[in-house]
Amino acid sequence: MRLAIVGTRGVPASYSGFETCVESVGKRLAARGHAITVYCRPGRTGQAGATYLGMRRITLPDIPTKGLETLSHSLLSTIHATLVLRPDAVLVFGVGNALFCPVFRRFGMPTAINVDGADWQRKKWGRLARWFLRWSERVSSRANAVIADSRTVAAYYERSYHVPTVFIPYGADVPPDPGRAALDRFGLMPRRYLLAVGRFVPENGFEPLIRAYGRVKPDLPFVIVGDAPYSEAFKRRLKEIAPAGVVFTGYQFGAAYHELSAGAYAFLFGAEVGGTHPVLVEQLAHGNAVLARWTESNEEVMGTAGLFYRDTAELDARLGELVHDAELADQLRTRARQRAAAYSWDRVTDEYEALLEKLTAVSAPELAQ
Repeated sequence: MRLAIVGTRGVPASYSGFETCVESVGKRLAARGHAITVYCRPGRTGQAGATYLGMRRITLPDIPTKGLETLSHSLLSTIHATLVLRPDAVLVFGVGNALFCPVFRRFGMPTAINVDGADWQRKKWGRLARWFLRWSERVSSRANAVIADSRTVAAYYERSYHVPTVFIPYGADVPPDPGRAALDRFGLMPRRYLLAVGRFVPENGFEPLIRAYGRVKPDLPFVIVGDAPYSEAFKRRLKEIAPAGVVFTGYQFGAAYHELSAGAYAFLFGAEVGGTHPVLVEQLAHGNAVLARWTESNEEVMGTAGLFYRDTAELDARLGELVHDAELADQLRTRARQRAAAYSWDRVTDEYEALLEKLTAVSAPELAQ
């Protein structure tokens, strides 16, 4: 099977959950003999060459603004894929790219789209972008298959649009003994710091977590791993409100990310929008004690393997409880590892492969209908 992957920043994974999924699934499909092409954006994937972990990389330009980067790059990727590459199937990521799915179908290319959650609910978007993303949710039904990474997202599409979905979650790849070079670099001691990871956007809840840390005053540093393009004002705000003890590391990927994850006393997760978050699955796989904002999707992933909070008072109470009860933290770490065993990238790859091969077995006239 010749597969094109459209809509992400590309590989190596260096941004968010979509890129993690593309790298994790793409390299496994390539190892199974499939020809995988990933469309990449300039400046987002380091100095990688024409191939990466068995995947072919095609780098195309974009318009580097918050509202146009993804759409401009996906448009060029669609033109290249339909006129030059001509793959057997296309895997699209991001509901905002749904408008390109009918184009692929028109050219007889079976297309599956991973829609993530209700992206229009993200606070970073203005009124026009929110309208476009709501419209895109409806258009996503024009793909041959709609992939939901959580059962909560699947239920949302069925309830809102009567669109059937294919449920395929995320997995987790964590090294058994990551090391501690990153801890040494930031002056950290194993099991002696709190950790949060993610993009610096309002819906990821960093501001409430920082303020709670300031109120509870744990005797532990609070390490925040992440960054975001087009968010300079928000990043300045986070640093302005951060009390002593907060450590901003910027983006950390690969070995450094896993080292910081494995060494934490506990992981704090404030995301309030989206389906399955790969970082939450990975933190469970690292055996971290987790305190997370309650959402249907977060509960679906974590179950009883961690603690939840719903408001400011509960966040403060749970954080205080967690940092002062080492036995509770140990119990949560055991539950986390047990919970993470259900998430496997090999099994996820099996499901993507089966879906895409099923779509490629359909004739071109049927695909275009």
